[in-house]
Amino acid sequence: MNKLLPLYLLLLVILASSCKKELVGIKSKKKSAVNIEEIDFDYFQTKTKIRYTEGDKQVSGNANIRIKKDSLIWISVSPSIGIEATRVMISKDTALIINRIDKEFYVFNFEEISRYFNFKVDFDLIQSILLGNLVRPIDDKTQVARENNYFLVKQKSGPLDIQSFVQTANKKIETVLINEIATDNFMTLKYSDFKQTGAYLFAKVCLVNLTYKTNKGPLVTSINLQHNKAEIVDKPLKFPFNIPTKYDAFK
Repeated sequence: MNKLLPLYLLLLVILASSCKKELVGIKSKKKSAVNIEEIDFDYFQTKTKIRYTEGDKQVSGNANIRIKKDSLIWISVSPSIGIEATRVMISKDTALIINRIDKEFYVFNFEEISRYFNFKVDFDLIQSILLGNLVRPIDDKTQVARENNYFLVKQKSGPLDIQSFVQTANKKIETVLINEIATDNFMTLKYSDFKQTGAYLFAKVCLVNLTYKTNKGPLVTSINLQHNKAEIVDKPLKFPFNIPTKYDAFK
């Protein structure tokens, strides 16, 4: 597999699992007591600096990210010199990736991506993480607790245990912990530097630390996303994606 492919895929799955944590000495609250400010939109775009670290390896670049709500996620990744290296189009069931460095393209469904990283990934998960929204909507099985200056929202979604820490002051999600029960793969995700974006607060910094099992043992990676320009857009955005005829399908 191409050496850079894990980076391309990790940019798609910026979250998937995280540390287990027990609730101690916390009284349950009604779910209606939690008022989380989530970003609502038709179209969303951001210019983002990305730093990816895996052991002693580090890759940095710039990305343009565009989202059509509940439909499409488009990502263009360039190194510092400004030439596009990768273009990604994510739909509800498929991820298409153009690798301009090796003149290849890839087609993955979410089952394949989940199997590659050994934890479950889907479109809704990726969209929520990029926006700083809840990974899954609150339902009747959601547990909510109050701890100091946070609400703790506990959820289960298939194989995942999800814990979201919401600041009571600004009503934004600050930390997400998700653990995949079967594999014990885990990740911590932290949001910071909240700035006003349209009618909403948006976290300009997202830090992800991921540990997942491979054939060679546990692999630890981290991704730092710094959103420099985020916009909620009323007019439709363009999502250009054309695979050059001379590019080979990755097998």
